[in-house]
Amino acid sequence: MELYTLDSLLRRASVIDRFESMIWTERFSAWGDFELHIFSTPEMRRVLPAGTLLAMSESYRIMKVELVENSVDDDGRQILKVSGRSLESILDERVSRNTFADLNTLAKWTVTGTPGDICRQVFNDICRANVLMADDQIPFLVPGSLFPPGTIEEPSEIITLEIGLSTVYKIIKEICDAYDLGFRLLRNFDTSELYFDIYSGNDRTTLQDTLAPVVFAPNLDNLTNISEVTSTGNYRNVAYVYHPISVQIVTADGVSVEVEGLDRRILVVDASDIKVPAREYEVPADQTAAINKYIAFNDAPEDRKTSMRKLVQKERLIQVDYDNITAALLHVGLTAGEKTSITNARTFSWDYNTAENIYINAFLQQRGRDELAKNRPVQAFDGELPMTSPYPYEIAYQLGDKVEMRNNDGITNQMRVTEQIFVSDSQGERSYPTLAIDRFITPGSWFAWDYNQTWSTADGTWATS
Repeated sequence: MELYTLDSLLRRASVIDRFESMIWTERFSAWGDFELHIFSTPEMRRVLPAGTLLAMSESYRIMKVELVENSVDDDGRQILKVSGRSLESILDERVSRNTFADLNTLAKWTVTGTPGDICRQVFNDICRANVLMADDQIPFLVPGSLFPPGTIEEPSEIITLEIGLSTVYKIIKEICDAYDLGFRLLRNFDTSELYFDIYSGNDRTTLQDTLAPVVFAPNLDNLTNISEVTSTGNYRNVAYVYHPISVQIVTADGVSVEVEGLDRRILVVDASDIKVPAREYEVPADQTAAINKYIAFNDAPEDRKTSMRKLVQKERLIQVDYDNITAALLHVGLTAGEKTSITNARTFSWDYNTAENIYINAFLQQRGRDELAKNRPVQAFDGELPMTSPYPYEIAYQLGDKVEMRNNDGITNQMRVTEQIFVSDSQGERSYPTLAIDRFITPGSWFAWDYNQTWSTADGTWATS
């Protein structure tokens, strides 16, 4: 393995081919990182200051030096320890907001599309074609992709997200984690070009015949030093999503809403930050006049007047308001026509609650599924690839690809490559894939998330798909 420092145009500048140890990690849906231990010399301290960009011979990723430590080890040798994160971390230094309006004027950015397209829009509007703050754009970006589309289809359902004040990295990562997507910034060698991808990977299991399958197994001599981790500590299968005007119960797909007892694992979700749209309608003049007439009665109870005021001010009614207005209609000072006007205002406001609930509940269900996606059980394998492996990284498989893993018990699982680690030290050069099953109810049982609400841009309503 060879490391290169990059110049201001992302071209190779200096070669670093002699070091004590190096760990270089790339990830499917998160930034990567590296750590380099090298003899500390004036030349190396000059070549590797904080802020230096690094590339590696086996990778398309870029790492950025963020920490430089100069110390003496137990053998009295002066060692330079250099570490940092991949270029994807720059997305955590960009604000996921397409306006400079204050939060009272516009609290959230509403985006509609497929999960992958929403990620691309957020990236493009902030990092590629920022019309509000051109300085926020990432240089060297070119359109298109460095690799052909994967054979695993992206989720095609249309969703609407309300994006609050956050970073581009956090928003894209949350969406990608919920929908099994990855993101990456790739360097096209010395061409001064960067490519940003939202990608889903390739199916390289034996269940397809488009691509050569990749099967990792100890008895095939292509995977050694295996470690397996299974965790259900953070697993939740039912979400109670609370909002000031509604509560929704959301279950993980494949889990019955009636799951009970020890099998019911509840996640509490506070969704009070989801805004209710302003009530954009007018109270007709005849209704306003009749309501104000009642409010002016000296003998009218104050609680009924308060409920009447909510009608005029277009505030949301609760059951006690509805009952108060119903009782107010008995007042002898109101004419039959005025009672009809107040009844119409009450009925319209109450019916409007239903439409409002449908709108908000769709967002609450989506929030519940998003939060459940962060609390799934995890089954992961780590293994070491020998130097003679028939599956070289970036050629036989890439991050995000689905491959097969057969353990010593003969159990076969379809797994996703979520991480690739390169190591070079006194023991030689090695690479490690991390293979993960992250969507199952019990180990070996697979499921996919399904949003059952879609936004119709034609009539501006939510409909069950």
